[in-house]
Parts: sequence; C-alpha cells; structure tokens
Amino acid sequence: MKIKSFLLLLSALTLVACATGQTEEDEMTRPRKADPAIAEQKQRNEVLANQPAKKWGKTKKLPSITYEFDSVRPPDKAYPILDKIAQVLEDDPTLHLIIEGHTDVLGSTEYNYWLGASRAAAMKSYLVSRGVNAERIRIHSYGKDRPITLDNSPEGREANRRVEFKLTTRKWRAVY
Repeated sequence: MKIKSFLLLLSALTLVACATGQTEEDEMTRPRKADPAIAEQKQRNEVLANQPAKKWGKTKKLPSITYEFDSVRPPDKAYPILDKIAQVLEDDPTLHLIIEGHTDVLGSTEYNYWLGASRAAAMKSYLVSRGVNAERIRIHSYGKDRPITLDNSPEGREANRRVEFKLTTRKWRAVY
C-alpha cells in the first residue's frame, strides 16, 4: 500500500512540475518559415512557362504542372504548356517524353500511386490528341515517394501534387 501511495504522490508531483514549467513564450505559436523549395519551384515554373517551345527543345527543361487536391483532370493552366510540349515533340522527332505523376502525402500509398499514374495518363492522352505518337511517351507514377518538400502545409502539399516532364533522346529499348 505504501508503494502505491508513493507512486501516486510521485505522479502528482511530476504533473505539477510539468504544468508549472511552461512559460508564456512556449504557449505562443511561432510563425513557421516557408520551405524555400516551394518558392524555387514556383519561380522555376514561371520562368520555364514563359520560354518559347524552341528553347524547351534545346534545354530539355520543361515546367511542371500542379494539381488540385484529389483531382485527375488537368488544370486549365496546363493546356498552353501541353500545346508547347506537343510542338517541341513535333519539331524534333528524335525526342521522347517521360511524364511523372506525383501526389501529396494524404491518402494511402496504393491510392497515391493510382492518382499519380492517372494524372500522367491524362497528360499523355491530351498530347496524343494533339498528334503526338503515343509510343514516344512513357508515364511513371511516384505517388508520394518523391516530394519536393516535407512541409505539410497547404502550400507544401500543393507543390508536391504535380506532374513533371522529362525530354530524352534515348530509345525506349535502351536502359535509362
């Protein structure tokens, strides 16, 4: 009985010590610093989106497209970019395109792989409708495995919900 009383007293003292150890400063919420990777990605996309299609073909750097939460439908801002990508592929028949679908951390792993693949497939479907040969395009889904940022704020999750494009001159039968 003495041991139980002692443990109960010790627990109570520990709780009191924890409660009185907090200062007013600890209770204040501090503003979180934004991840610089989010701003870098936005700036990179703006610069690339404003370049002519011929420059994309030379540099092989294309902007990524961000998606709304849980959406497969390409956003309206994607269509001018996709039209320029179709132009790049039409101008240079040696180029191939890899489309990578990414998601944020919300949802199961299986669902996010499906969602990333569906987003990439939607991009491929549009490019094929613009005259690009489907055999020149490959899609991959990385789900939530390759985030730009680990920031779980709405801005961080939006940055991770994206489709990225990579131009390559390698033949598909080659190892890449």
